[in-house]
Amino acid sequence: MRREDKLHGIIIIIIIIFIAANINGINSFLSVKTDKTTDFGHSVTVVPQSWNTTEELNQTNQSKTPHAITNEYVYIDHWDDWPEDHITSISEAKFRAMEDGGYKVLKNENSTISGVTVSKQYFSNPSRDNEFIWSHVGVNYVFPKEDTNYAIQVHYFTSHDYNNTTFIKEVDDRIEDDMSNIHNNEYNGFFSGIYHIYEFIRNHI
Repeated sequence: MRREDKLHGIIIIIIIIFIAANINGINSFLSVKTDKTTDFGHSVTVVPQSWNTTEELNQTNQSKTPHAITNEYVYIDHWDDWPEDHITSISEAKFRAMEDGGYKVLKNENSTISGVTVSKQYFSNPSRDNEFIWSHVGVNYVFPKEDTNYAIQVHYFTSHDYNNTTFIKEVDDRIEDDMSNIHNNEYNGFFSGIYHIYEFIRNHI
């Protein structure tokens, strides 16, 4: 193959990678954006219909972050630049430090949501499990997306909810939607694609 043909082939491959990596951004540019969003760190996610931010409801004292979202039954907090892409003792220590009344691990799980490997940890805050407050259970999700690591926490719900497979599936479905809507504002799909191709070639030469 002539050198010019190789160069043309490389250019075509780069153009295809660029279009594939940025198709969501192109669609967003061409469509009218009507969804309400909330920012956290250098990222953004969509606020579901019938949900609000804790800021809007003056309920930031109920959340772990200033811009959590809520349906006024559970609260969902988000973090980007999380130190790892799955839950180890590092993540557990960070989550534990957020709970004034203690942190008891109930269950660890690994699952795949929207094609992404997700590490989950169900926990209880024992101080909330009393005759006055029944909601004491939460769940953490840690996963990688768009060249950063994310953590999401859903809190708090009751032991009855925790043992209700329908409720837990609804929580997973909500987080699946959330994960698909999260976007890293610093992410450049084109350069990320080139970098990953470079790393793949370098590791296989």
